[in-house]
Amino acid sequence: MEAKNPTEMLRNYAAANSIVKKREAKNALGLTQGQIDGGFDRLVQCGQLTRVGHGIYKFDPTAETPVYDVQEKIWRAMRVKRVFSSADIALLAETTVAYVYKLFRRYKADGYIKPAGVRSTHGTGAEKLYRLTIKGQNKARQPNVEHFTPDPMVMDAVNLNRLVCSGMVARDETSAHHAAALCRGIIEAIEEMNAEFAD
Repeated sequence: MEAKNPTEMLRNYAAANSIVKKREAKNALGLTQGQIDGGFDRLVQCGQLTRVGHGIYKFDPTAETPVYDVQEKIWRAMRVKRVFSSADIALLAETTVAYVYKLFRRYKADGYIKPAGVRSTHGTGAEKLYRLTIKGQNKARQPNVEHFTPDPMVMDAVNLNRLVCSGMVARDETSAHHAAALCRGIIEAIEEMNAEFAD
């Protein structure tokens, strides 16, 4: 199993919820108290979380991304390696292959990376390889100050949780249809990731 990045998990969770409580984040993400405290401290230091009450914080998506940020590590790793797989970059950026794969889909669509063949892995497996385009090389030299948006699957899961926990799916037909659509979207995203792992 790939190692999870607690700070990135917390940042996605905070971005999806806007206002977050330490205790709720710890329970929702399944992290230790140390991981939660460390993640909150780092996000407060970089300005993405602001304390608004006892154990309550507000997320600011416009704060400048700090140098330790996972996406910044990913860009630095792609600059260093001429040709790379999602597993290569996940290892160098200390994050998960699933997270890198989701970013790669977006980076490829935006013209930052392009396919560079395949490489054999253990046994009979193979993994896709990529390289930076000229546009991607230029982007990799710039500081990451983009407006942060959470992973779409995180947003779907948070919205589904709200509909179920509030009881709206049992009381409102539109909410029930929306919840079902969110479930389908989450399943499709997971199946796409599994297909990539199988390649």
